[in-house]
Amino acid sequence: MNSPFPSPATLERTPDRKEPPPLSFSPWTKTCSIINCTLALLFFDVLLPCLLYYVLQYVTNLNELDVLGIACLSLGLGELMELPVRGYRLVKHRQRYGPLGSEGKWEFDSLFWYYSAATIVAIIPYVLATDQDNPIYWLFLYTPGILTGFCALPLIITIIPFPLPFRISSDAKGVRCKPAVYYVVEDFIAVDAGQGRSFREEWRARYDASPIFRKLIWEMNLWWILGCGVFMGALAGVTWGVEFAIAYGVSLALIFIWIGVWALLSWGWVRWRLRLEREWFLERASKKYRTGNGGVVISTSS
Repeated sequence: MNSPFPSPATLERTPDRKEPPPLSFSPWTKTCSIINCTLALLFFDVLLPCLLYYVLQYVTNLNELDVLGIACLSLGLGELMELPVRGYRLVKHRQRYGPLGSEGKWEFDSLFWYYSAATIVAIIPYVLATDQDNPIYWLFLYTPGILTGFCALPLIITIIPFPLPFRISSDAKGVRCKPAVYYVVEDFIAVDAGQGRSFREEWRARYDASPIFRKLIWEMNLWWILGCGVFMGALAGVTWGVEFAIAYGVSLALIFIWIGVWALLSWGWVRWRLRLEREWFLERASKKYRTGNGGVVISTSS
């Protein structure tokens, strides 16, 4: 297993620079886009489904099966609109947004393929839950949990590195895989945030040059595995412990509460690690490292 911690060999390979390779992307430059995207997701995935369900259920004479069928039509609508946009960018502007080293016109990144598969995984339970004479309430409520489990799979699989059997984003077949979080961030910022291949190059350079950064990515991978487990457990409690009429709205709101809390904690963790990373590079640059008998000999530069 590739250790995320600095080793003597890693120190020997790391250039004596005073700071890590820079990343040009900053979320603060995308504040308006982030706010608009968040509001759109809240509207399509929480407010609109709740409005449709509770109004149709208590104001009209429609049966509950029809009400659920209508209400679930809006679920994921925002995400479904984003998928064709990603595909268009990767096909029409491949040289700008496509993964590094990909030359085929129809070579999408890994997030596009997983996004597509996750869409199918989410649709099937909703269809099964509402395509019966009697709705399958637990399946309807727990569909986000099923989707979360599906999204956690690549995080779990990539805990231990292995040679890739096929290309994953900018990593060619045969390259030792990185934690799945690495590929998600690379693809999302390069395509969805519009930063293009230049960010993919910066992201790779940062990962290759900084052992602290590699450790951070590995930690985030484990952290979101834990987060997926926490959400699935909380949703199970709501699904099987709360009356459906109440659980419907609570389960939808729970998704965003969980993502918000976990993302906020992740943000604090990342800021702390990046500060340690800067300190490590400064200390590294102020000393001269060489490999000697029995390990690393450190001598302070004059």
